[in-house]
Amino acid sequence: MKKIYRALLFSIVILTGYSTYAQQSAANTLREGKHNFTLQWISWDKPGKVMITKKKDGTYSIKGEQRDAATGDFVTIDGSLTVVSPRELTFEGNIQTRYSNVNAGKVCDKTGTYHFLAKGARKYWRLQEMDNCEGNNVVDYVDIFF
Repeated sequence: MKKIYRALLFSIVILTGYSTYAQQSAANTLREGKHNFTLQWISWDKPGKVMITKKKDGTYSIKGEQRDAATGDFVTIDGSLTVVSPRELTFEGNIQTRYSNVNAGKVCDKTGTYHFLAKGARKYWRLQEMDNCEGNNVVDYVDIFF
């Protein structure tokens, strides 16, 4: 009877540990494929698309854009994402924005490491380094939707 009890207890410990590991692993994954992508100056109603693909090293590549054909305004993203938590991503790469009424219509180029957070009940991650190149408290809301 003691052997059965020990075997059962051992199995519970192993399975519980595996379950915790599996939950942590699942928490640090992204859904691969197309995601909506927006810059508020262009439109939230007509999102662009980004493609997210898992790489061998556990990070994700991201590439895509949102464009307004009528005005030529756009936001593009190209780089790598690391999942910090289900609601926090670190991005390394290049983000470009252009809106004709901001920064004298010039492209705002951001290259480096940036952070995306999903706060509260939001269903998207928002770029936290949102200052536009123009300055003057002008911000770009660059969003990647779940």
